[in-house]
Amino acid sequence: MTSDELAAFDGAVLESVATDRDVSVERLTDIVRTHQSNVRELPGVEDIVYEWRNYFHRDPLVGRTECAYYLALPDHVWAEFTDDLGLEEAESAALLAAHDAQARAAPSEAGVETGRLDDDAALVLTRP
Repeated sequence: MTSDELAAFDGAVLESVATDRDVSVERLTDIVRTHQSNVRELPGVEDIVYEWRNYFHRDPLVGRTECAYYLALPDHVWAEFTDDLGLEEAESAALLAAHDAQARAAPSEAGVETGRLDDDAALVLTRP
């Protein structure tokens, strides 16, 4: 069974980021859902996490649960995602802020190394 694309995201986190970034919560939720859906299609969540873990010098996986992967990636990785989504600057900033806030609010069992999020960009992927 495939989980909902937003299963790794807390509604309160999305609402807070939307308010802080002056983007409607509906629009931010749609952007996050679309991003998650795109990752599932090309090449897939499990595959992309595997690729990144082998590609980058520093393992980007900073935590995980049954529901999500929490990653810390170089900023340039986000550029491709935001370009593909055709986002305005404010929307792009809100998307990145939502991932950062969600990674920092991860449940304790995820074991997220939050210090890594200070150096690299957070990316949360809902596991299918």
